Amino acid sequence: MGQDLDEQLQGGEQAIELFPDDSTLLSILLCNHKKPSLQLALESVFCNQIPQNFEVIICDDSSTDGAWDIACEFSQLYDEKVTLCKQHMPIGKKMNRKKGLLMCKGTYVVEVIDGDVFDYEYSKSTISRLKQDKYYTHSYIKQLKPGNFFIPQQFDPILRSPKNDRVKNPLVSICVYNYNYGRYLRQCLQSVVEQTYSNIEVCFSDNGSTDESWDIALEFAKKYPDKFNLTRNRTNFGPNVNLWNCVLNMTGKYVLKLCSDDAIKPGYIERCVELLERHPDAGFAMVHRDIMDENGVISNEAAFYSENCLIPGNEQSAVYMVSSVNPSVSQVFYKVEYLGGKRMSGNLNDRWFGDRIMDFHITCERPIVYIKEPLLLNRVHSQSDGSALDGNLLQCVGEYVLVHQLSDIAANYHGMEKAQKRLPEALEKLSNLSIRYCLRRLLKGDENGAKRYFYFALAADLNIDKHAVFPLLTEYWSSDSERKVELLSKIKLDSSDVLTRKVSYPPPEGSIQYFYDGDSYATG
Repeated sequence: MGQDLDEQLQGGEQAIELFPDDSTLLSILLCNHKKPSLQLALESVFCNQIPQNFEVIICDDSSTDGAWDIACEFSQLYDEKVTLCKQHMPIGKKMNRKKGLLMCKGTYVVEVIDGDVFDYEYSKSTISRLKQDKYYTHSYIKQLKPGNFFIPQQFDPILRSPKNDRVKNPLVSICVYNYNYGRYLRQCLQSVVEQTYSNIEVCFSDNGSTDESWDIALEFAKKYPDKFNLTRNRTNFGPNVNLWNCVLNMTGKYVLKLCSDDAIKPGYIERCVELLERHPDAGFAMVHRDIMDENGVISNEAAFYSENCLIPGNEQSAVYMVSSVNPSVSQVFYKVEYLGGKRMSGNLNDRWFGDRIMDFHITCERPIVYIKEPLLLNRVHSQSDGSALDGNLLQCVGEYVLVHQLSDIAANYHGMEKAQKRLPEALEKLSNLSIRYCLRRLLKGDENGAKRYFYFALAADLNIDKHAVFPLLTEYWSSDSERKVELLSKIKLDSSDVLTRKVSYPPPEGSIQYFYDGDSYATG
């Protein structure tokens, strides 16, 4: 989901009139500054009352002289102007600058190097010349390629290539992206630092939260300075930018994208690494989950597969046609090497289903590992993305688009005929899924939402009228209030097995099964 640096620094016909129009955003980039010079540079920006819409990006390369404290102070004073980023380990001036440029959102960027101050009048005249003369270049003032950061770019996480393939305990990047989940964040981060696997880095990004989230992240980074990369956006740029901040900082061989309202059990990372190291061709490991509500109450559901197993990619892609398998992105643990180019770019379905599209692409080429133990505590609550999907019909409308898209993807891979041929079955399953969401909305008192899912189920598969609760639902819509109460009681009884998964499925054909003996995995 990133951009090539050379493309980002292109000028051209799309330039926007910068002066006197103060609506155009100017990026001011400060990288690798020492404490005294950072103080002076920031004062030169904020004490001169610049008549311009601007942002300040501060990229700290693991300083120890107090520069980060200065950055945080100015961020607190000018929180809607300042975006912060701090490395837990130095990456060097060149790489840190590259990362900073990729974080800029302006039409133009002025780089203020260590020891210099920001000169607004000079910057103004230089930018005017850049606009007038497309052949003119400047060493530290540049025009950026216009773009919409709310539209996802290509997911390409490999900015650095650490040579850790031969390391016994390879580095794992845990990307935690957060917006106003301070009430859950402490449990999330605590679960990360309590992992039995020690070689981890936490790539945390906050999307301009207005609660205590940033203070909690700072607290953990201070306690575990060798583990935490921190980024804070000056405002909420949306989840794609927030995740991209994490990607810019990660250096691990493996990555977990951990939602900040979730938590992981102590053995999560260790078990995933063990099996993926044993099967270097596997694209990712997927763990089972326990469900946790907003009050921390935990409930269980049957694992999707009945055994720990290595699943052939073509078999898993066929399963993906008829089931999402993992309701949470936090259940999937990736090998970074296999992620490049697998995320769709600029696709409207990407906002909600981009991870499933990416996972499907991976299984079209590689096997995957499934771990049946519930190593994730997946938070399900009324303010989550999943709840938003439930309420606006996207769970099924988006799924309808998705299964057609997956079928098209399968057609472009060798040996994916089984997945491709499952489109009719996928639509039948989708219709049943719509009935499930219809029942959920109805039992929550949302009759209008339930009715919309009901008719969508019929649109997806006309044979859904044979479903056991279909006659009851049909009668419900046209009944008076007294009869509706009677029908709702019967619907609750008849639909209890529909609303949650009660059984696990055997692993797909060709899978290698494993059992866990309390210490490690062995073939069954």
